[in-house]
Amino acid sequence: MKKSWFLYMAIALAVIVFSLWDDIYPVKIIDVHRSTDRMGYDDIIVDHFPLTDRGRIKWWLSQRDMLKKKYNIPSGHRFVLTVWDVGDGYLRDSLHEDYFCFPDMTSEKNCIEKIELLEVAFRFPESNKIRFFVDENMYVMNIKNGSMTKERY
Repeated sequence: MKKSWFLYMAIALAVIVFSLWDDIYPVKIIDVHRSTDRMGYDDIIVDHFPLTDRGRIKWWLSQRDMLKKKYNIPSGHRFVLTVWDVGDGYLRDSLHEDYFCFPDMTSEKNCIEKIELLEVAFRFPESNKIRFFVDENMYVMNIKNGSMTKERY
């Protein structure tokens, strides 16, 4: 009886912590980069991003107006916005590592580890669909009615 009670309490605690994760560790935007060599491509570097696909998409949907007002991203009518994990912070480019570098930075440390958390693509406005890429899943949201479907790509 004691073992099952302990198991139920552990599960309940895990559910509570998981549901409050966004409140305990809110997403922190570390930096924003507007691409100079790829028009319509913008990058956001964050810390404490939501763990689930649903949480990541929900974050972008709730923050898109703030991102537009504060950082002017997305910068165009057609866009690809990538959210990266801050990882160990900015690093120097290395021949031995696979880093993503930002040409708009003048410092030596202008690269981050390639830990892509979310990509939001709105390339064809006439289709009225926004695509969200999380890991190997693609979610397509219809702008007109807000419906969302999950697809593999």
